[in-house]
Amino acid sequence: MFSKEHKIAQKLFVISTYKKRSQIEVVLKNIAQKNNIQLQLSILGSLTSDKTNAKKEQEKIIADKKQQLSNLLGKEFEFGYFNNPEIGSLFIAGHLTPTFLTKVDERELASLPAGLSGIFRGLGIKKEDINDYLTAIKNGNYCLIIRVESTFLSTLKSYLKAI
Repeated sequence: MFSKEHKIAQKLFVISTYKKRSQIEVVLKNIAQKNNIQLQLSILGSLTSDKTNAKKEQEKIIADKKQQLSNLLGKEFEFGYFNNPEIGSLFIAGHLTPTFLTKVDERELASLPAGLSGIFRGLGIKKEDINDYLTAIKNGNYCLIIRVESTFLSTLKSYLKAI
């Protein structure tokens, strides 16, 4: 009998918050230029801080946000938005979009009161860190969520802290 051990790199989620979209752009350009790391990324953030926007204004904000993100993530990426009762109107762009927008009782998972916390817990994020991320989003920051193989983790973390 022949037996051989095969090691598969574990995939982990790394989350970093930024005040400006331009900071994420710099991080992603640095990663792309210096390494050939295959990343799956998502960006989570507020659509608007004004909760009284008319539907037409909301549509314009969504179109603008999609355009900004297409410059950052490329032409083909998934995008969605939802209303979270604690934070307000949020968007998600990237590979985690289907997870955030999965329907539960005809509502998006992320729009449920504990939905965002549950999604972050499902990604393996510690409870204290989840609270920090949710506070950052409430304060208008963006969360850059990257899924990376464990072998590239230390390299990636150095790029995320370079800003």
